[in-house]
Amino acid sequence: MRAIKRAGLLLCLCSAAAQACAETEPAVEQAAQDAAASVNVKGIRDPDWKPYSAMLKGVARFEEKHALAPGAQLRFILEPRRADVDMQGIALRLEGDEAGLAIPLGERHIFSLPVGQGPLYDKAELTVNRKAGSVRWIPYVRSAATSDTIRRLGDLRLACEVHWAIDKETLPFAMRTMMSAMGGPCNFVSQKGTYSFAEGRRITAATISFNGKSAPVPFSGSSFTPPLREQDWSDDSVLDLTFADD
Repeated sequence: MRAIKRAGLLLCLCSAAAQACAETEPAVEQAAQDAAASVNVKGIRDPDWKPYSAMLKGVARFEEKHALAPGAQLRFILEPRRADVDMQGIALRLEGDEAGLAIPLGERHIFSLPVGQGPLYDKAELTVNRKAGSVRWIPYVRSAATSDTIRRLGDLRLACEVHWAIDKETLPFAMRTMMSAMGGPCNFVSQKGTYSFAEGRRITAATISFNGKSAPVPFSGSSFTPPLREQDWSDDSVLDLTFADD
C-alpha cells in the first residue's frame, strides 16, 4: 500500500441523481463493467485515491452525528480540482490486496460507499482513473426540500463533520494536532478559523435565515462560509445562494 497523503479540506456540494441499473444479463454485464473499470484505473500511473479505512471513519461520523440531518443519507461526489480535468469516462474501484470491486457512479459522479466488505478490504484503497490531485472526494449530505441554491445548515454541519473525520486521518501529525486543538474545522474555537464550501459556479449573494431572522453569509468567488459553529443558528436554518449565471 502507498503511504498516506495529505488531503484537502474544501467542500463542494452538488445535487444528485440515481444511476439506472441494467436489466439484461446483470451478472455478465456487471463482470464486464468490473473488468473495464479495473483496466481503466490500473492503466493510470499514480492515480488519485483515498484510504478505504479513512472513508469508513467518515461513515461512522455520519452515523454518530446523524441528528444534524436526520432526513439525509450519506453519499459522496467526485469533483474536478481544475478546469482542465476531464471527468468523462471516470471509473472508481475499491482495491484490496487480493480483491477488487467496481463502484457505480451516478449522475454528476455521485456514489455510495460500500461498507461491511470483510477482511479482504481491511487495507483497501478507493482509486479513480485520474492522476493524483485531479479530483476532490466530497461528502454529499442533502435533506429533502434543498437544492443547488437552497441549503440546510444542519446538512452543511454534518458534511463538514464527515469530511474532517476522513481527512484528519490523512493529514500530517502536526497539522492534525493543531487543528484538533482548535476544535476541528467544523467547530473552530477561534474566530479566525473558518470552513468554506466550494461551488462550481461564481456566487453573487448568500444569506441565512430562520424564524424571521436573516443575515448575510460571507462568500468569495465560488465559495461560501456558513456559520457552522454559531449555535444561535438552528440546524434548520436555510442558506440561499445566488449564482452569476442565474
